[in-house]
Amino acid sequence: MPKGLLGASLAAAMLALPPIASATIVTNGGFDAGLTGWTVTGSGTTPGIGVTVVTLGGTNTTGYGDNVPDYNVSTHAAFFVDDNATETISQWVTLSPYTQYTLSYALFATQSGALNPNPFIISSAVYGAPGSYLTFENSAAGTNVPVGQWTTESTSFTTDANTMYNLGFSFQSGGTPAKDVLLTAIAVPAPASIACFGVGMIGLAAVRHQRRRRTAV
Repeated sequence: MPKGLLGASLAAAMLALPPIASATIVTNGGFDAGLTGWTVTGSGTTPGIGVTVVTLGGTNTTGYGDNVPDYNVSTHAAFFVDDNATETISQWVTLSPYTQYTLSYALFATQSGALNPNPFIISSAVYGAPGSYLTFENSAAGTNVPVGQWTTESTSFTTDANTMYNLGFSFQSGGTPAKDVLLTAIAVPAPASIACFGVGMIGLAAVRHQRRRRTAV
């Protein structure tokens, strides 16, 4: 095959590869736009304010005397403070089928709530759309989240044949008073492995083609 035709074939093959998922799979994962992009459900008591968004890096971040620093580039966080609460934030995301993803996020247990006797559980979950069999959950108990510092949580999951998934975080707290937690930097990076693998296979095919040409000569 002439070099020009080989190059055109390689380009066509690369265009035929499955597209890489968007680098912004999660909408507003750092809460810079408040709760935009997230669906909020549930309620709690004391103080009964629901899920709110606070600005990091200043003094008295939470309104209860906590000075919470920024987390990397995140300057905002969702604040879960209600007692007797079952509160969830969620959004639909589009993922590639049969692909491994890693979900990561950061948690901060407040010092103001550290001595409260009742714990919380905050669970991350990815559920498939109707007809999908993917169900993934990961939980962090309030007694295991470091107080007064950010900690990163991450876990991997693999999609099935579907492309639409519901990503959610559920906060469940004990009675009054309960411990509190902040959440930010929710991310699901786009996988590049499929595209890289495809490009690698195309390159290997080109090398084999050149070797066959030399052998034939």
